[in-house]
Amino acid sequence: MPKPECEEALDRLFEYIDHELPDEEIHRIGDHLKTCPPCEAEHQINEKIKRLVNRTGHDEAPDELRMRILATIRASRDVGATD
Repeated sequence: MPKPECEEALDRLFEYIDHELPDEEIHRIGDHLKTCPPCEAEHQINEKIKRLVNRTGHDEAPDELRMRILATIRASRDVGATD
């Protein structure tokens, strides 16, 4: 079971990435990401997804891009599970 700090960070990750949180929460989540490699890895994946989707000029990722991103996420999780 994830720690409460991890749950909060992961639940608010998209708001954190989009800077839609109050400064106090941004700092708290940012501090957590600096000290929690699994949450930081998820943060990096979501940042990459956001950049890729923004490059398409659409609100939603095209199917081909979405499938490639999901395959990358699955592969990175498989690698993390064996560490």
